[in-house]
Amino acid sequence: MNLFVGENFKESDRFKQASVKAIKIALYFKSSINKYFIGQLRTLQKESYGKYIQIAIGNDTRWNSHYECFRTLIKSKGALRVLYICFIVKYNILKK
Repeated sequence: MNLFVGENFKESDRFKQASVKAIKIALYFKSSINKYFIGQLRTLQKESYGKYIQIAIGNDTRWNSHYECFRTLIKSKGALRVLYICFIVKYNILKK
C-alpha cells in the first residue's frame, strides 16, 4: 500500500506540490525560531478545538507520515486561517 501511495505522489504534480506546501507549513510550526506563531497557533487551537493538535512532518520514505502531516494540518485548518488573518490585520500587510 505504501508503494502505491508513494508512486501516486511521485507521478502527480498536483500531489507533489500539495505535499511540498504542507511540509513547508509543518516545518514552519516545528521550528523554534517561530515560537511566537507556534504559541499563537496553540492558543487558537485550544480556544477552537478544546485541545492542542501537534502538527506532524511528512517524511519521503514513510508515506503514512505524509498522511499524518495532511491530517494534522486539516484538523488545524480553522486555527491556521484565523492566525493568518490576524497576522495580516495586525501588520497591515495588504496595504493599497
